[in-house]
Amino acid sequence: MDCLHPVAPNDEELLRFALDGEEVSEEVGRHLEQCTTCQQRLAKYKNVHSFLVSHLYRRHCPNGTELSLYCAGLLPEDRRISIANHVLDCPLCAAEAADTRQFLAETDLLPSHASPLHVLNGSIHRIFATLVRQQAQLVVRRDEVEAGWPRQYRADSIDVSLHLSRASSGAYMLLGIITDPTQNIEAFKGVPAELFPAAWGKNDNKVEKPLLREQVDELGNLVFSAVPVGEYVMIVHLPGRDMIIEELSIESG
Repeated sequence: MDCLHPVAPNDEELLRFALDGEEVSEEVGRHLEQCTTCQQRLAKYKNVHSFLVSHLYRRHCPNGTELSLYCAGLLPEDRRISIANHVLDCPLCAAEAADTRQFLAETDLLPSHASPLHVLNGSIHRIFATLVRQQAQLVVRRDEVEAGWPRQYRADSIDVSLHLSRASSGAYMLLGIITDPTQNIEAFKGVPAELFPAAWGKNDNKVEKPLLREQVDELGNLVFSAVPVGEYVMIVHLPGRDMIIEELSIESG
């Protein structure tokens, strides 16, 4: 089905017009309004485009439910790794995952009476971090050396490096750096972390409130500011599991 009119658009021009919405010249536009042959050619290309979009668009992408479960950490490990690799290469899924993680971070999905102790004793899996080593502390400018810091912890595939420093006011700051070779670092963005007194969890009849609560940033960093001297337990609320770091001692120096 060809049009022999001298201003009739060729196949490439029709494809650009049908698929990309590229403008045609005024002369070609007037011809398309009057020529039934070219109108049929254009309609054919548009139908083919619609068919391909409906059957192939995001064909290899996880559906919305599965992507939400992935962001919440509720998928089996093999499927989670598969989707993580896909998200790295698919800007559409990456944007959707970012929106989902922001929603999960900003939305309190627990009832108002729920507490970390209540959750940990329920369906959330608990993993306890093990102290791997204590590193030598670099002294930078007027910073003082804090004995036993930094500390390196590990729980499953997750590494946590904790550093203790002082602000100009003299208050202690506890900095955490979270890494996991099996996940994109952005997977930790918005993850809440809490600092409890060391007596946390020893009395099941008493619900303890966290002394401090912060969120992990997009680089995997976590900062607790103005931490008083004392003994603490840190809880990082990872998707589907809670990582617990015990015996954090901050002593007056």
